[in-house]
This record gives sequence, C-alpha cells and structure tokens, in this order.
Amino acid sequence: MIYLVRHNYLWALSFFLLCLWPVSGKSSTDYTGDLILGYWLFPAKGSSVELYKSGDRYFGRIADVAPMGKQQFGITKNQLLMCDLEFDGEGWSGGKLIHPKTGNRFDVALKMVDSKTIHVTVYKGFRWIGKDFVLTRK
Repeated sequence: MIYLVRHNYLWALSFFLLCLWPVSGKSSTDYTGDLILGYWLFPAKGSSVELYKSGDRYFGRIADVAPMGKQQFGITKNQLLMCDLEFDGEGWSGGKLIHPKTGNRFDVALKMVDSKTIHVTVYKGFRWIGKDFVLTRK
C-alpha cells in the first residue's frame, strides 16, 4: 500500500513539474531583444525612425521626416536607415547605418539606456572613430 501511495505521489509531482516547463521555444533574450521595437525620435525631435524585426535581425526605417532633415540629409519616409542588427544579450550590433544622402554604409551599435532611451554609436572605419547620438522613444 505504501508503495502505491509513493508511486502516485512521484507521478503527480512529475506531472506538475512537466506542466510548469516552458512551452515556447523562445529564450528570454528574444524578449529583451524586442524591447527596442517601436518608434524613436532623433535628437532634433523632428524626424523619427521605426525599429522593427525581420527574422532574427533588427532594422530601422524612417517613419516621419522633418523639413530640415529632408533638406540637409535627403531623408524620405520609409527609407531604410539601419539594417542587420543582432541582439547579443547586452545591445544590438553587427549592423550597418546607411547614410540617407550618400548611401555610404557605416558600422552601427545600439545600447538601451532605459526603456525610453537608446544610445547609438556610428563607427567610421575604425572602432575608436565614431559619432554618438541618443534616440528617445516616441
């Protein structure tokens, strides 16, 4: 009799633990990587970029264009601005920033400071030669 009670207890415990097992195949980094998704304002607060995901990579396209942005940089709506960013657990890197006017490609890295701020670094050739700017959530 004791054997049956112990056997049923182990079976019930095993079933309970199996029910708690995560069903989704996504890891927690998939969810934290997606925190970057949405609309972000440039420092001048006139133009904005939409950061979106396609497959396992992140991209950015121009969402809104300020008149000054259009004159200075030739920005047009829905123009691809960033491509092929990968989330590495701490930030997004490995991608390219495409200069709207010239089409030149530069290495780019993004790091989320908080839920409303992204620190962007654009590298011009070498890693120690770069330009930093901040995007704020729209």
